[in-house]
Amino acid sequence: MDTPVYSEWMKQPLIWTERIRSRALVWTPDAHWFINDPLGPLPHAHDDATEIIYIAAGQMDIQVGESRQRVAAGDLLFMPPDRYHNYWLVGNETACMYVLVVPNHKQARWRYKDFKPGAFEGHAPMVNVFSGQDLPSDKRITARVRELAPGAASGESVESLREKMIYVLAGEADIQIERMSGRFSPNDYQHIPANHRHQITNCGIEPLRYLEFVCFDPTAPPAVTPEDVHLLRERGE
Repeated sequence: MDTPVYSEWMKQPLIWTERIRSRALVWTPDAHWFINDPLGPLPHAHDDATEIIYIAAGQMDIQVGESRQRVAAGDLLFMPPDRYHNYWLVGNETACMYVLVVPNHKQARWRYKDFKPGAFEGHAPMVNVFSGQDLPSDKRITARVRELAPGAASGESVESLREKMIYVLAGEADIQIERMSGRFSPNDYQHIPANHRHQITNCGIEPLRYLEFVCFDPTAPPAVTPEDVHLLRERGE
């Protein structure tokens, strides 16, 4: 497993749509919180939103609900909706943490007080993504580890009501979205919007392994598909 250079890794973009929020966070040993998190040290919960935490480097203790768990590089933690969570750095190694929250409704992104009933109950399932075990999922996030042999491709696909996040774990990937494409290395991630045709190809000499998160907002109205755009024009929208 490759360890990211945190100063470069955290330059990856903040993904911000109504369906998803996603970013790379870094906690250095000399800091008291994630150094690129504008919120600061603020334990919180997400109303009716699921959160995925993937640890790319370092170790952390993460409290979700009533339980506090030690997570290390390669571990994926699955936080159910409405659960209180907080973080602590463990040891003297910089922690690199990838975060995905679904959905990202602007009126209910973070709850800092007056937590809902059950916020301090239960726990967060955890799986190491290199273990071969199935990853935890729910109706908001379907999480899978995908593998492609050198030269193989995923086949072209499109999601009309869902968005995807792709996170490369090992190998080299060419990700094509409509007419744009780019090469991705371990710990790089890419957002694929709804209604965008895409394909993933192993462009390296080693097996390609990547995380695929299919993200769905169960409260959102149906997305407008390309074949229905003319209906909006006819109504003057």
